[in-house]
Amino acid sequence: MKVSLNWLKQFVNIDGLTPEQIADRLTFAGVEVESIEKGSIATNLVIGQVVECENMPNSDHLHLCKVNVGDNVLDIVCGAPNVRVGLKVIVALDGATLPGGTIKKGKIRGYESNGMLCSLLELGVEAKYLRDEQINGIEEVNDEVAVGSTNVLELFGLDDVVLDLKLLANRSDCNAMINVAREIKTLFERDINLPVPSQHELVENDLIINSETKLCSQFSGRVVRNIKTKPSPKWLKQILQSEGIRSINNVVDIGNYIMLLTGQPLHMYDLDKLPKNELIVRDDYEGDFIALDEKTYKLQKGDIVITSNNRVMCLGGVMGSLECAVDENTKNIVIEAANFDFASIRRTSIRLNLSSDSSMRFVKGINPNQYDYVMDLTVDLLSSLCDASEISKTKTYLEKEIKQTILSCPISYINNRLGTTFSDEQIINALERAHLDVVNEDGLLTVKVPFQRIDILDKADLSEEVIRILGFDNVVSELPSAKLSVGKLDENVFNKRIVRDYLRNCGLDEQLTYSLIRKEEVNAFNILNKDESYHIMHPLTDEHEYVRTNILPSLMNVLEYNLNHGESNLSFFEVSDLYSVNHKSIHLAIILNGLNLREGRLISEPYNFYHMKGLVEGIFKCFNIEPNRYTFVRSNEKEFHPGKSANIILQGKNIGVFGELHPTILKKYSLKNSPIVLELDLETIFNTPTGLKKMSPISKFPTVSHDLAIVVKDNINSEDIIKEIKSTNRNLIKNAEVFDVYKGEHVESGYVSLAISIIYGNNEKTLTSDEINNVETKIIANLEKKFQATLRK
Repeated sequence: MKVSLNWLKQFVNIDGLTPEQIADRLTFAGVEVESIEKGSIATNLVIGQVVECENMPNSDHLHLCKVNVGDNVLDIVCGAPNVRVGLKVIVALDGATLPGGTIKKGKIRGYESNGMLCSLLELGVEAKYLRDEQINGIEEVNDEVAVGSTNVLELFGLDDVVLDLKLLANRSDCNAMINVAREIKTLFERDINLPVPSQHELVENDLIINSETKLCSQFSGRVVRNIKTKPSPKWLKQILQSEGIRSINNVVDIGNYIMLLTGQPLHMYDLDKLPKNELIVRDDYEGDFIALDEKTYKLQKGDIVITSNNRVMCLGGVMGSLECAVDENTKNIVIEAANFDFASIRRTSIRLNLSSDSSMRFVKGINPNQYDYVMDLTVDLLSSLCDASEISKTKTYLEKEIKQTILSCPISYINNRLGTTFSDEQIINALERAHLDVVNEDGLLTVKVPFQRIDILDKADLSEEVIRILGFDNVVSELPSAKLSVGKLDENVFNKRIVRDYLRNCGLDEQLTYSLIRKEEVNAFNILNKDESYHIMHPLTDEHEYVRTNILPSLMNVLEYNLNHGESNLSFFEVSDLYSVNHKSIHLAIILNGLNLREGRLISEPYNFYHMKGLVEGIFKCFNIEPNRYTFVRSNEKEFHPGKSANIILQGKNIGVFGELHPTILKKYSLKNSPIVLELDLETIFNTPTGLKKMSPISKFPTVSHDLAIVVKDNINSEDIIKEIKSTNRNLIKNAEVFDVYKGEHVESGYVSLAISIIYGNNEKTLTSDEINNVETKIIANLEKKFQATLRK
C-alpha cells in the first residue's frame, strides 16, 4: 500500500511531523514502512514563457529560444518539437538537479544555452502516466500559471512524499487510506476528518440482486443513470499517480479512488449491456470467459462469477467481462460492492495468473460492513464528476446479519501477558485510541471491536494493541530462567547421520539434488515405492514438475553431467526423505563409476558388484543387523542387468536393489560402461529391532582353515550354500566365505565352480584332524543332498 502524504493530510492533521517520524512510529507499531519516496528530486525550477523561437542553422530539430523567467530573459537551446512562441514551460535553471543529472549552462553547436526546457518525464514522472505528446515533447503549462513561479513541483503534484507500506497479514485494514489516517490519529493523537457522503434524492432500484453460493456473504448493487464519461480532474489524476495507478477516465478512476480510500474493491457494469436486469453470484459455471484484457480464460466450478441471464459478466473479485465493460459511450452503470470468500479468490487468481489490487484486498480481508458507506461515497463522486442525474437506492443480498465482535478481558490479563505494570487508565486510554469502544466493570473490560479491525479476535489481540500503542520500551528487560535439559537428535536424523558418516569415511562424496523432477523421470527406477507422485500445480519449469519417489534418477543426472565434463572416476551418494501421496520413506542411493583409486593413484581397480555389496553389508553392520537376517537374490528389475544385479531382502521384504544397469538404460543416458548403482530403503533398516551386540573373549586356541571346491548349477545362490555349511555345526564352524567363482574349461555348461574357505575352531580346545574331517564329510554330504553339489576334481 502506497500512502501519499499530500492525500493523507486531507483526513488527519500531520502538521509538524516529518515523513521519517511518521514512518518510524508506524513501523514500531507493527505497520512497517518499507521505503520513503519523493515525487521528484528536481530543484531550481521556474515557470517561463517562450518569447522568441527560431530554428538553429544547420539543424533539423534544434531551436534557439529566448525564455522569460520573470526576472530575466534566458537564451536556451531546445530540441522539443512542440516548442513555440507564447508557450509557458518548465525551466530548469543553471545548477538545477534533475533525476538525469545536474543542468549547467554551456554552448550547443556554438550557441549559448542557459538552462533546459523540461518535460514531466525529465522531472521523474513515469511514462505510463503520460500521454504520447507529453513523452515526446516538453510540458505545456497552463496559461493561468504566472511566469516566474517557483512552486513548480507543487503545481504538478510532485512535491508529494509517498510511504510504501509492507503490511503483515493481520493489518489488511491499512490497505485503505481512511484506516491509515485512523492509525496516524491513534499513534500521534491527532485530529481526524474522514469523508462524510452527501444526501441524494434516490429512486427505486428494480435490479435483481442475489447470490446462489456460500462463497459470497454480501453483494450490493446500485444503479446510476445519465453519466458522462470524460477525463478525470487534475486532483484525481495526481492521487492515482501517487498510488501507482494510471488514470483511464472519470468513471474507472472513481472506482480505483474509492478502493484506495476505503479498501473496498468496486466493479462497474454498463447497465445497457447486461443481457437481463439482474446480477446473480454463482460458483458452478464451467466454460470460457473473455475478460477486460481481451484474453479468454477457462473457468471451472469453484470460481466465483457474477452472471446475468446465465452469462458471465464478471469473474468475482478478479476481473470484469469485456461484454459489459464501461467505455466512452456508457450512459448508465451498475456499481457492485461485495464480500467474497478470500480462499476462493486466491485459488482462482493463482490458477489463472490474474492478480490485481482488487483480488489482493479480497485475499487479505476487507471490512465486511462498510458497503452502504462505500456506495454513498461513490455516488457522491459520480454526481460531481460524471454529472449523474438519477441515483437509485442500494439493493443488497446479505447471507446473515453482520455482528460486531465483542470481547471480555480482565485488565490483569493484559499486564500479566505483557509483563508490564500499566494502570487501568493507561490501558483503557490505549484501547480507546485504537477506536475500540471500552466499558470497565471492576477490572473486567468489555470491548466492542470496530468492523474494520478484522484482526482483533481474542483478548490476546487486545494486549498487543496496548503494547504497540504505548510502546515496546515499557516491557522490562529480564533474563529468562535457564532450565537445563539434555539435547537429543531425532532418531531418524541420528541414524541418517550414521549412514552419511560411514559412507564419507569409505571415500564417497555426498550429493544434494533437487527433490522435484520432470514427468519423464516419475516412473524411472520406481522399484521400492510405486505410489502416486505429488504433482506441483504451478511448477517454475517443466524440469521440476513432480515430487520424486526415489533418488536414482536425480543421481543419474549428476553422473551424466560429470561424465560430459570429463570426470569418470566417481563414487557418490545421497540420503533423502521422500514423499508420495500415501507414503513417506527415507532412501539411500549410491553410484560407483570408473576406477576405485587408493593411495592417490598408485592402486586402482574397476568398481564392481562386490564393492557395492560390501558397502551394503557395512551399513547393516552399523545397525547391528546380523548377516543371517538378510540375503541377496538375483534381481529381475527392468532397469537392471539380469544376472549382474541383486535385490536386498531383509526379513522377507525387498528393501533395495543394486548392480549394473540394463543396456537400454545405458543407451538412454549415453553411457559406454555401466556404473554400479544402488537404491535402498533406509527407514526399514532403522525400524528393524536389534539387540545389543554380544561380546565374547578371543579364543585361546588356534583356528584351522580348509578350502573346499564344489560344482553346482549356476542358478543356485551362493548365500544359500554358505548358510547350509554354517548350519552343519555352528559350534565348530566359525565362518565360511566364497573366494573364487569359475566357469569355463572342465566345468560343464550350466554349472559353476565355487571355491569356499571354511574356518574351524573351538573355544575349549585345539581341534584334531579327525574332528575337522568328520565335520567336513557332513558338509559335503549335506551339499550333495540339498544342492546336488559335487567336489571338483
